[in-house]
Amino acid sequence: MVDAGTVAVGGSADVEVSLGAAFGTVQVVSAEVAGDFFSLLDTELPAVDEGEAAALRVRYAPTEEGWHTATLRIETDEPRDAVHEVTLRGHAAEADARVWPLVVDFGPVEPGGLGTGWFVVDNQGAAPVEVLAATVSDGDFSVGSSLPLTVQAGTEQVISVSFEPDDDAPAGATLLLDAGGVVVFDPITLRGNDCATASGELYDWDGDGYGYCGSDCDDWDGGVHPGATETCDGVDEDCDGQVDEGTSCVDDDGDGWSEDEGDCDDADAAISPGADEVPGNGIDDDCDGVTDDGTLDADGDGFATSGGDCDDGDASVHPGAAESANGVDDDCDGQVDEGTSASDDDGDGYSEDEGDCDDTDASMHPGATETADWRDEDCDGTVDEGTRYADDDGDGWTEYAGDCDDDDASVNPGAVEVSGNGVDDDCDGVTE
Repeated sequence: MVDAGTVAVGGSADVEVSLGAAFGTVQVVSAEVAGDFFSLLDTELPAVDEGEAAALRVRYAPTEEGWHTATLRIETDEPRDAVHEVTLRGHAAEADARVWPLVVDFGPVEPGGLGTGWFVVDNQGAAPVEVLAATVSDGDFSVGSSLPLTVQAGTEQVISVSFEPDDDAPAGATLLLDAGGVVVFDPITLRGNDCATASGELYDWDGDGYGYCGSDCDDWDGGVHPGATETCDGVDEDCDGQVDEGTSCVDDDGDGWSEDEGDCDDADAAISPGADEVPGNGIDDDCDGVTDDGTLDADGDGFATSGGDCDDGDASVHPGAAESANGVDDDCDGQVDEGTSASDDDGDGYSEDEGDCDDTDASMHPGATETADWRDEDCDGTVDEGTRYADDDGDGWTEYAGDCDDDDASVNPGAVEVSGNGVDDDCDGVTE
């Protein structure tokens, strides 16, 4: 008997039937296979010399699951023992393999440099899968592992990939694996130096949300990046090429006075200590704490009605006052409670008091649809629940990792199959 072993449905395995001669030279006159899925590969039949060996090659190529047998009948010109029969056997199983991750991002790589990455071929089936070749759509990317390679049933193989760019332009490619039709793998996206799809820490060394893509002027300091708050420290925190602008220690309007020196509006060169007060313009031109000197400021808050005070009977209400959640337009800007926990600042129908966990992002609020993006869109304190990347039943397996029932902790790829319960407990696609 010659056993071809377990082969994936749609795949094939070649085996050899050894021949030997005890005396003289024996010629194989005919050879034929009787049975399904087995076939003889040799078209020229060998002659076997005394003391030497030869072989006939047989291919097992099953197209359906199960155990299969066939008979190889060999006829020779040896008069005493002319006919020999060999039993051929093989087992076929459906292939079940996949690749992960589906995106390999190399991050920033200098021209002429080398970036390395990897992906995994995970064989979750009962038959081996042979990865014959890999095709990459861009020459800057290549597969480092030797192919073909065989991934045995129930095992994983790590395949390396590399990125060697000629320039610093964004690069991307699609990698396709060929398993001879036994299994069709999802395409893998390769990318590098790609600001448009930049992923996390690969492009941001200090984790401040800015990095390789050209905007962070100090990617080793998380407090320095575009949009950072400028402070009086001699550092360009917001990366705009100016130092300490907009702070109290700098004369931003060029009138000779900074805020630390008493300028009450450092964006207007006409306003500073010692400037002439212009009655009726609603401005404290000379920064003496009184708007429109000579007009009535009934509540003594430094603003008269003519200077923009929308409630001259309440000293806590005037232009520039801090807005609070009280149903009052404290800063006289025509809006009530903006920027407070009682206001729906992002327009999604929920305020912070009503459970909005990020009132600057309209996609995040109670009742929002949760997606797999590491954010708590529905503000329930749990991230990505209900998606294929979350382990909703707490059994250690996600739907992405193969859990076929993520509402039942007893059903997962690592569970033990329970006979007779009508449930695919171990998620191998077979009940029982």
